[in-house]
Amino acid sequence: MSGECIIGGYGGTMGPETISMLRFGAFELDLSAGQLRKSGVLLKVRPQAFRILVLLASRTGQVVTREEIQKAIWSDGTFVDFEQGLNFCIRQIRTVLGDKADSPRFIETIPRRGYRFLVPVMANGAVPALSVEETSPPQRTADGVSKVWRWGVAAVGVAVLGFVLSYFWSPSTPPVRRPVPLTTYPGVERNPALSPDGNQVAFSWNGEKQDNFDIYIKLIGGSAPLRLTTNPADDVSPAWSPDGRTIAFLRRLSGHRNELLLIPALGGGLERKLAETHNGREDLLSLAWSPDGRWLAVSSRERDELAQGLFLVSAQTGEKRKLTEPPPGFDGDSMSAFAPDGRTLAFSRLRGYSAGEVYLLPLTGDSQRAGEARRLTTDNQLGMSPVWTRDGRHILYRLGTGSTLRRELRIIAVSGSRTSERVPSLADDIVEFSLGRHLVYSKGIGDTNIWRAEIPPPGDPPSVPRLFISSTRNDVHPWYSPDGKKIAFISDRSGPREIWIAEASGSNPVQLTSFGGPLVGFTNWSPDGQRLVFHARPEGQADLFTIPAAGGAPKRLTMDPSDDISPSYSHDGRWIYFSSQRSGQSEIWRMPGDGGAATRITHSGGARMSLESPDGKTLYYGTPEKGIWKIPVQGGEAVQLTEPLSPLHAFAITNEGIYYTAAPHARNQSFIRFLRFSTGKSQPVVAVDRPVDIGLSISPDRRLLLFAQLDQSGSDLMLIEDFVVR
Repeated sequence: MSGECIIGGYGGTMGPETISMLRFGAFELDLSAGQLRKSGVLLKVRPQAFRILVLLASRTGQVVTREEIQKAIWSDGTFVDFEQGLNFCIRQIRTVLGDKADSPRFIETIPRRGYRFLVPVMANGAVPALSVEETSPPQRTADGVSKVWRWGVAAVGVAVLGFVLSYFWSPSTPPVRRPVPLTTYPGVERNPALSPDGNQVAFSWNGEKQDNFDIYIKLIGGSAPLRLTTNPADDVSPAWSPDGRTIAFLRRLSGHRNELLLIPALGGGLERKLAETHNGREDLLSLAWSPDGRWLAVSSRERDELAQGLFLVSAQTGEKRKLTEPPPGFDGDSMSAFAPDGRTLAFSRLRGYSAGEVYLLPLTGDSQRAGEARRLTTDNQLGMSPVWTRDGRHILYRLGTGSTLRRELRIIAVSGSRTSERVPSLADDIVEFSLGRHLVYSKGIGDTNIWRAEIPPPGDPPSVPRLFISSTRNDVHPWYSPDGKKIAFISDRSGPREIWIAEASGSNPVQLTSFGGPLVGFTNWSPDGQRLVFHARPEGQADLFTIPAAGGAPKRLTMDPSDDISPSYSHDGRWIYFSSQRSGQSEIWRMPGDGGAATRITHSGGARMSLESPDGKTLYYGTPEKGIWKIPVQGGEAVQLTEPLSPLHAFAITNEGIYYTAAPHARNQSFIRFLRFSTGKSQPVVAVDRPVDIGLSISPDRRLLLFAQLDQSGSDLMLIEDFVVR
């Protein structure tokens, strides 16, 4: 066994600098590549889970306490909920290894203490690894640790643990300073933009009355902010010119139109309009100056286009020049950033609402397109808001798995490996950020819960809802079972978003799915109440799944490269309707209830959610900008029924009409309305004081209505001074 170190009592010693592989049974931990393989086949495991597995395997036979794992993997302040994060990682490790907590073969849980790795581990060497089945359990002492393991760990522990320490704690990575609040105003402070000299931050704030977003500037270390704009329309996305004299921003107008404006950074000057842009998603609004100050990059689309591309707008004349056009199946390009030398533009290319990657577009010296965009990241999640480090060698970006889930800051080299790393010591959920000499970011605060309201008789005033299902996390998309005895909903109370089922009273919620991320969404009951259909994104694209309502393994129905989302059953359960971009734009498709070939139903562009009428004759679907439409199931002309929805995935169909959420009226009051088919008129049925979130459902007896409501929302700006990434 020359050149081989076997942890667990079989081998000799070696220097920690030569250890690159840990092997146990049919598994290999490639420490240099950060990969786990079984019999040579690469297995998917998240970075934090991989590091925990390395730590446990390097100390096989020993109890590794939860405190030791926290210190090694989540150094102080790098994770808000360590217990939840560790439990999630251990579950993922056991799933990948085929292990079970109640009858462990690899990882034993030591109650209230930690975990112990149970099998021998080899470090390096070319000798075939012993299979778990071939390895007889060693004799244990009274405390449960085998004598041979105790000896082996003592013999090689210094070497291996020395390596693990160097693997986890690199002296080349300087500590990151603690974030401190930069703003603590009421309401929402967002879109932070650090000035070129690093002394000021421009941002958008909806004011003390929380009634309108305007542009403000705050001196770092100063007190009151300087207000730059006072227009009744929302002003967002400020961006400093390279010389620090001018701030560009976007003014939100009706019909998803925006004005691109310039204003002096010192205030008191006149606004100057450069151009108009068109953008349907507020979360995609952003501006970026070219380093020479001649151009502004902005995301927009022409009126006859569905996907948003990147445009350059001249800071002098307002001339527009198109830079990118997303391929079919993508929603758009946005959130761009120029490299320090101006020769590359980084941006996010999005597919649906929960997937996106960072791309790089080469440019000439005068900001002309110099080639095709290339994909930089391969996270298969939602990569957004790329920002260059000052040396131009790395990009920081925000990685998340959906609007209600945790987002983290990651870093990736522009050249070389496409592997990204999490930026350590940032405990807060980062919504938006700006990087220069300091790091400034917005920290979101939000809690969505499920509310219930009685449906009033015709002519009565709107009812007042009551809190129904709640937690400290986000609970959305409630849906009554066909018999009214159960309620399915989506929640991230266990960490990632999963499907939960509760009694009709809201009691006894039980987790149904265990995908572990990154996305589970939009569930719908089969007419017999035996199954649920939903979409999930276990890999790169979102696909459709069904699962028994009583529990069991999910069944995958689609594997198309395009996103398949928002499924719903037909009235007889023979068909499943869903939204997909298989044709290059979002349309409604239909396939057999057990899976199979799909047929396109709509040809309108932008169709996202659909529900069949109880009699099976009509299909109703929603679009982002044009409300609810109907079309005969057997084909025919589509007809618009309502104004735009807020949000899109919040309407329900009955024999008598449609319940749907309407856009806010005066005083920020919103209504859930009912459109009666017999009269063609709508009336408010439920009054809500806060924004309605995803999901709306009617009880089978038509007496009760469930919906999700954003009960707490806001954001503050956080500052980390003299921020150093590497």
